[in-house]
Amino acid sequence: MSVDVFPPLRRDRRVQGWILSTAISQAGDMAWYVGLAWSAAQVTTPAGAGLVMGIGALPKALVLLYGGALADRFDGRRTMILANLGRIVVLTIAAVVLLAWGLSLALLLTVAVVFGAVDALYTPASGTLPRRMVRSDDLVKLSAGSQLAHRLAVFVGAPLGGLLVASGGLATVMIVDAVSYVVIALALAFVVKPRLPQPVSTSGSIRADLRAGFAYLRRDTRARTLVIAFSGLNLCVGPVLAVGLVQRTHAAGWGPGALGLFEACSGIFAAVGALVAMRWKPANLARSGLLALVVQAAGCVLIGLVPQLGMFVAMAMIGATAGIASAQLSAAFQQTVDPSYLGRSFSIVNLSDEAMMPVAMTAFGAFISLTSIPLACAAIGTAFGALMIWSAARVRSDPSPVGHGIAAP
Repeated sequence: MSVDVFPPLRRDRRVQGWILSTAISQAGDMAWYVGLAWSAAQVTTPAGAGLVMGIGALPKALVLLYGGALADRFDGRRTMILANLGRIVVLTIAAVVLLAWGLSLALLLTVAVVFGAVDALYTPASGTLPRRMVRSDDLVKLSAGSQLAHRLAVFVGAPLGGLLVASGGLATVMIVDAVSYVVIALALAFVVKPRLPQPVSTSGSIRADLRAGFAYLRRDTRARTLVIAFSGLNLCVGPVLAVGLVQRTHAAGWGPGALGLFEACSGIFAAVGALVAMRWKPANLARSGLLALVVQAAGCVLIGLVPQLGMFVAMAMIGATAGIASAQLSAAFQQTVDPSYLGRSFSIVNLSDEAMMPVAMTAFGAFISLTSIPLACAAIGTAFGALMIWSAARVRSDPSPVGHGIAAP
């Protein structure tokens, strides 16, 4: 397909509609997350609240691989529309039940479980869309723009959720989140139309599709390396930021205000990193992104060692490299993986978050208890850096983008 089909991103209404509608939906999700957490705390014990916030990961982990296979078998855009309609129906019914019978633990658990299953269908399908929307050269800019929009959505959605649940209760949060899904469903139906066809799986069954997906990663070294690197990235950085940073701040007596400032520092520099990624065009996106994450690994080590002022430096290192590397590696992933296997490969990467992250968090906390915060952060940071160097060495060459008509001008 001719590259003339793709307008510059600054004039691409389809891409702009995709980023804007996704940001609106993510703001609604963040508001829902806050509202759900607050409501769970009102009706049950801390253990019950933890169950509400975590139980959605179970159905998502169980369904995610099948969701990836469905994304490669059917049209990803239509799958996303149907998943959003499912979310709208769930939230509408839940709001009616809540208004009629009141808030209950059973209602919160049911909604969390159903949402987890629907997310498992939506997430892999969304991973197939960028490749079909823009030229290969514009994938970094699309990813960086999506990152910026996501961070703004979190910044707006979190306080919005607090205000909504305080003034109108959880039902109001449900309605607002449902409206955000209506926005993205309408955008997908009428604005965000892929420019390239989606190659579909021709296997005889979903199970055969799954076998074919794993076989593809076994034979494609570069794609397999990126999947391993992404999974390792999630499992190393997540525990350091969610457990190590909190424990270090608490142990040093810096207080929750300092924790918030550390997180804000990381978010600000991640936005700066995304802006840098829009302008920086390295010859090898995968290698550049992976080597940038070696700096992030050093930041993880510093979290366990440096004084309070140094923590801002460490969080700036983590945030800036996250902004740069996420854009570059997302683009490299889209360029590298065969379009026929994007959904399945994307679902395997996400599975590490859903299935392995709780284990990684628990193990890292136990490691801190058995040793110390500095040693635990140093160990996981070093392992993370070694994995990124190993991965960068395996993606040294930069192949031409694979696929159907996606080429640089």
